[in-house]
Amino acid sequence: MKILYFSFVELDVPNACQTHTLGVLRGFSQNGCQVDALVPRPIKIRPIIPDVKFYYMWPWRFSRFGEAWVKFLSFIIMFILCLIKRFNVIYVREMEANPTPRLCSKLFHIPLYIEINDLIVLVAGETGLPPGVVRKIQRNQALDFIQAKGLIVPSSPMCKWITDTYGLPQNKVHMVLNGTEIATGAAFDKNRARKKVGIPHDCFCLGFIGNIYNRYDFSTTFQAITKCHDALPHLHFVVIGDGPIRSELDREINKLGLENKIIFTGYIQQEEFGRILPAIDIGLLLLTEKDATRYGPVTTKLSTYAYYKLPVITAGFSLQGYPDELIRALYLIPPGDTKALADMIIWLYRHPEERYRNAKVLHEFVMHKLTWDAVVRNILEIMKTDSITTDGG
Repeated sequence: MKILYFSFVELDVPNACQTHTLGVLRGFSQNGCQVDALVPRPIKIRPIIPDVKFYYMWPWRFSRFGEAWVKFLSFIIMFILCLIKRFNVIYVREMEANPTPRLCSKLFHIPLYIEINDLIVLVAGETGLPPGVVRKIQRNQALDFIQAKGLIVPSSPMCKWITDTYGLPQNKVHMVLNGTEIATGAAFDKNRARKKVGIPHDCFCLGFIGNIYNRYDFSTTFQAITKCHDALPHLHFVVIGDGPIRSELDREINKLGLENKIIFTGYIQQEEFGRILPAIDIGLLLLTEKDATRYGPVTTKLSTYAYYKLPVITAGFSLQGYPDELIRALYLIPPGDTKALADMIIWLYRHPEERYRNAKVLHEFVMHKLTWDAVVRNILEIMKTDSITTDGG
């Protein structure tokens, strides 16, 4: 299969956006596809993936001129590529208000698949953009969804919001959980990893990995740590990542007197995960109540935690619609419930056999169904089924 791929994320920042973009491209490569990938030009290291040819754009769009230039450049490059090559599919990671993939899909009669990673209309409305701009984004998204052959969406609540809001047929919206990269090289053992992180070898350790945004409920975690003090005086929390609210978290940590309990590593490359994550006993997937309702209890971090055989506490109201393995093995608490989180941490500390058993279930699920190879195989099967359905009638 020949695929024209488009994603506009900063490939130099080791976060979920980078991981997902490169993971999907590697998955296409591993499944025998030939890909022409249009992405922002990295400043540091340019990726090399077999059967993936990169076309780089100017990597800055955070201004009116920059955004217009990205849209113009992406149209020119995609249009020329579609003129000279025969693509079976256009696959894009969604970018707000960029009609280029839709227009190329229409002009050249190429099926369009859109990977949804956020509910950008809701987010745009909350970030102070003028109502006219929000309406423009929504109109553009509606036209994209009409043109698209299929939407790839990573959570059950997001699927429902999209189908309800835009009146789409359910068979057009496919829930496909995000994948993980298989690590190369041996991981550190627990003691060595804890020495590297700088926490006591005999502590009990919570962990978070990802961008430090308002949608993640750090306050509930901090307060739960204080509630656990009598039962777990040696409880620590390692935050792997960085983001815009880091300074706010530092102030809250100081106010609660948790400076010696919480460590921020900053961003680390995925190749370094094996030196850090073994230090952790429990991975946290805690969204705020609003965001847990919007995005559901399962995010990208699940596959990373599970790959390193960590049990996972997540916040949400239901696991309905998710695979049986996740329903069985995840520890679900109500969003924002400090007592429930503290009780769950203490219970898991006192039941190591339960932790290991469910961590093993998650690990096996990830290894069989959530590697990027497996995730992309699922996406390609969706494309194949859609093609057969179209050809058949």
